[in-house]
Amino acid sequence: MKNTTKGAFAASAAAVLLLGGAGSLAYWSDAETIKGGDVTAGSLSLDAPTCDASWKYAAGKAGAGNTVARFVPGDVITKNCTFTVRGSGDNLTANLATPATYAVTGTNVTATVTAAYKLGTATMANPAVVTAADNGKVVTAAITVTFPYGTDENAATKTNTNTMQGSVATLDDIAVTLTQANPNQS
Repeated sequence: MKNTTKGAFAASAAAVLLLGGAGSLAYWSDAETIKGGDVTAGSLSLDAPTCDASWKYAAGKAGAGNTVARFVPGDVITKNCTFTVRGSGDNLTANLATPATYAVTGTNVTATVTAAYKLGTATMANPAVVTAADNGKVVTAAITVTFPYGTDENAATKTNTNTMQGSVATLDDIAVTLTQANPNQS
């Protein structure tokens, strides 16, 4: 054979080897499917409350324990309501809360609202926290509304002024909320 033929044959063999190797894998692989399965979500709620029939003047304040008939600026009134907590979930924690302020319908007054909570007979910390372990337990919320004393009739922003005398203040619903806390944040 001539050298040119031998060279052409060698070049052809090299080209076939290179082309054949370009399309093949140099390693093995495999994949499997993991079955997802079912997971069930928990729940969170408060049963409808049972509340005192009327508002009373708060302990340690003017008129303490008496039923509110006609409030005056600066009065502090209270009402107790009980709720049953319903909750389930592996990592469930939730906070009880009320709004901090409250616009009293029929007046130009914004009252301050606070709540003290008890779980059974135990006083709860602030913020009041319940967990799934509290499912079915009774929470008592002592809601306190403080009417601002007011301002002078000539003040730039008037609150509880003489024009409010004899008006009917409607204490609309005051919400007690139960809000789940993120289990992955402290």
